[in-house]
Amino acid sequence: MRRRQRGVRGLLGAVLLAGTVAGCGSGAAPGSGGGASDDGGVVSVGAQGSGCALPMTFEAEKRWTRKSVMPTYQPSKPWPFSVVCQIDAGGGAKDTPQLTVYLADRPLDGGPTDMMDDFRGAGMSNHGEYESEEQVSQVNVGFSSAVEVTYKLSPPDNQKPWKVTLLLVLTPKGPMVLEVQGPGNQGPALKAYQRAKSTLQQVPS
Repeated sequence: MRRRQRGVRGLLGAVLLAGTVAGCGSGAAPGSGGGASDDGGVVSVGAQGSGCALPMTFEAEKRWTRKSVMPTYQPSKPWPFSVVCQIDAGGGAKDTPQLTVYLADRPLDGGPTDMMDDFRGAGMSNHGEYESEEQVSQVNVGFSSAVEVTYKLSPPDNQKPWKVTLLLVLTPKGPMVLEVQGPGNQGPALKAYQRAKSTLQQVPS
């Protein structure tokens, strides 16, 4: 079930997601290692050759690893999104979540809020079962409206709850979602998220 897929991925966090990436992803972009950067510069992620080709661009620090993930199209897959990019701002620490970017792999109906519901699996019977403290905001990202959602996820297996942060924006190629979630220190990933959110731009045609 779609919601079960979202729930399982959320509850097990980076472990299952890393397995997905290992099965279909490419390597990290050349020159985009997770070590310290002396110049403290930034790069534009999203354009061809940036480490992740996306329909939008956003800024990331040079020292952050950028990994492109090749989605595997599955017509029967009930969940309509696929991972396409990951930003590791934590220097490779195992307990540090990543900023993950998703694209819809099929047309979706409605506006940003409806599409966010599709991302979160709102039509499934156990939607929201492990979620609390939800906040939904309509935001502007410089070029158009978007929807941002935060909530607390409490796994059923006695893991410590963690925060989930999502931003869905509409692009010429459909909705794109930025996500930070998982146990551990979310600080680096949230820093990457906020920089991306404040610098999103459409890729020039």
